Amino acid sequence: MARRRLSDTSHPDTSLDDAYWLSFGDQPQPPMRDKIIYLTAEEVARVGPAVFNVASVSDRLGITHPMVNHYFGGRDALLAETAFVVYQRYIHSLWEAVAAAPAEPRARLRAWMMQQIEGTAKLGGWGGILNYPSSSMHVSGLLQENFGDKMRELFVSNTVRLGVLVEDLRAGEVTSFDGMDIEALRMRFLAQPESMARGGSVGLSTLGVAIWNAGQHLPTRGAPELDEHKDQLIASHVERVIDAALT
Repeated sequence: MARRRLSDTSHPDTSLDDAYWLSFGDQPQPPMRDKIIYLTAEEVARVGPAVFNVASVSDRLGITHPMVNHYFGGRDALLAETAFVVYQRYIHSLWEAVAAAPAEPRARLRAWMMQQIEGTAKLGGWGGILNYPSSSMHVSGLLQENFGDKMRELFVSNTVRLGVLVEDLRAGEVTSFDGMDIEALRMRFLAQPESMARGGSVGLSTLGVAIWNAGQHLPTRGAPELDEHKDQLIASHVERVIDAALT
C-alpha cells in the first residue's frame, strides 16, 4: 500500500471556497499554513481550547494530521500562534471601528468601547487563553515565550492611542493616528499620571463589561432584568464612562 504524503487529501470541506477565505484577508486561496490558523481560530472560538481537536481542522482541509505538526510542531504550538493572530485581529478591529466612526471625539471613543465589547464576545473560546492564562497554562506559556514581546507592543500601542482618544474628548479635538510616534506618546503619558489614569479607567471599565457580556456568568444568566435590558445596560454604561472621562 502506498504511503500517504503529508499533503494527501481525502474529502475536504467544499464550503471552504474563495469567499470563505476572503473573510479572513485579501487572498482567495491563502497558503495552507494560514488556512490551518484561520480554521483553528474559528474552531476554538466555537468550542474552546480544551475541547479543540486538531483532527477537526485537518479533516476539513483534507490534509493529514502530521501536516499540522510539520507546520507548527504540535497542537499547543498551533494554539499559541493562532492566539497571537486572533489578538492581532482583535486590536486591529478596534481601530478600524474608530476610523469608520464620525470624526467627532465622543463618537470615536464610543466606537472603540463598543467594538471592544462586541469583539470580546466574538473571541468566544479564545477569551480563556487571552484573559485567563491559567486556564491553558502550557499554551499561554508558549504564547508568552514566542509572541510575548509582539503582544506587548500591540497592547502599548492600543493603550496609548486610547489615551489619545480620551484626551481628545476632553479637549474637543480629533487627532490623526497617521505617523504617530507611539513611544514618544507612551513617555508623555507616563509623565502625566492623570492622563494615564483616565485612559486606564476607560479601558478597564470597558473590559469588565466586555468580559461579562462575552462570558457565561452563572449568577446573572437567565435573570430577566438583565437578559431583557442587556443592550440598554451596556449602552448606558458606555455613556457613563465617557461622561466620567470628562470630569
